[in-house]
Amino acid sequence: MTYDLLIVGSGSAGVAAALEASALGAKAAVVEAGVLGGTCVNVGCVPSKYLLRAADAFHRAGHSAFPGLRTEALGVDWKALLAGKEGLIAALRKEKYQEVLEAAGVPVLRGRARFLDGERMEVEGREVLAGRYLLATGARPFLPPIPGLQESAPWTYLEALSAPALPESLLVVGGGPIGLELAQAFARLGSRVTVLEALPEVLPQEDRELARLLRGYLEEEGLRVHTGVRVETVVREGAFRVRTDRGVFEAERLLVATGRRPSLEGLGLERAGVERDERGFLRLDPSLRTTNPRVYAAGDAAGLPQFVYVAAQSGRVAARNALGVETPLDLAALPRVTFTDPALAAVGLTEEEARRRYGAGVRAATLPLSQVPKALTARDARGAFKIVVDEEGTVLGLHVLAHEAGDVIQEGILAVKYGLGYRDLVDTFHPYLTLAEGIRLVAQALDADPKKLSCCA
Repeated sequence: MTYDLLIVGSGSAGVAAALEASALGAKAAVVEAGVLGGTCVNVGCVPSKYLLRAADAFHRAGHSAFPGLRTEALGVDWKALLAGKEGLIAALRKEKYQEVLEAAGVPVLRGRARFLDGERMEVEGREVLAGRYLLATGARPFLPPIPGLQESAPWTYLEALSAPALPESLLVVGGGPIGLELAQAFARLGSRVTVLEALPEVLPQEDRELARLLRGYLEEEGLRVHTGVRVETVVREGAFRVRTDRGVFEAERLLVATGRRPSLEGLGLERAGVERDERGFLRLDPSLRTTNPRVYAAGDAAGLPQFVYVAAQSGRVAARNALGVETPLDLAALPRVTFTDPALAAVGLTEEEARRRYGAGVRAATLPLSQVPKALTARDARGAFKIVVDEEGTVLGLHVLAHEAGDVIQEGILAVKYGLGYRDLVDTFHPYLTLAEGIRLVAQALDADPKKLSCCA
């Protein structure tokens, strides 16, 4: 069999590449050795956010914020909850992966792929030729080299999202987005949760002011969060015993959320002259071309920021470049969201990053969510908006800590992408009694005390 583009991997990067190739009139095929759909739909974004929203609904049922409303959280049927998750995954896998590939006329070749040399691949012993190849094999959880950790068989997000039962107690190693999201979800569903983070702060890539606020909210809910903790050994004797430089922690289960590594084993990269960098990811040029000019890469295996929307966009870009339509991958205004409650969404530079890059001319303003009327009517004023601008007033970064922060960050993405000034945000209509109104208010806060502004003027 011969194709214009052979894509290894059927996750968001691979499917986006296949659809782009088909739209360009190329003959493409996808190779998949496992379950169609990759990480996001099967074991990542979809199941984790399903669990987070379920935990949020349960938590709010037991904590009504409105006078006169008495609600009750009666219990968790964990098996029924997981069954609902699996039903959603199956439906999305069929509708958004299998059926869209079929509609585009892109076949799925089942089996493991490996290079025979720099120009040929085989799939389960069948030789397959293509003008270009695209590797979109994704990434998997990483267990750091801590004595006893591997032998103790801890959870990663893979096992946590399909756990046979809710644990009474849970230790989470890692205070990044995955660790905090799952920590809060399990805590709200009834587990006693402790988070251990090696760095001095949780969410170290985010704005310090807002990350510290979020940590405080999690601790108010009963999570125990320890930062600056180095794990030394792990022993499992019934329960998990984690020895650190700050003492010993014990729990029924241990969840390790310390990053991911590329899934590239068994592809025969050496035979194809495809090199990896010092982190183990594929070495690429700006066109997403590997060290073999016939082979391209996209998504998590390419060492790009590990977001599904980056994977999809890089798949489209890599497919276009592989087929001769030169297209850059622009990551200048890349948003990120940690889906805790409140969620933390951001785009552009933090205040610290901006001051290091641009110096004393940088200005920043923070608006407590208590100054946003929508938050007051919802009786949930946990959080803040923060804006960072340069000396000319150009928006360098926007950061939002709020219940639905990810749903309002888009305006900030456009502001950073197109170099808008904060006055552009002030002079743009924002519907009253929406969370998005906080963007106008925080922009105004660069020039005025928000407490002295009218609530709707």
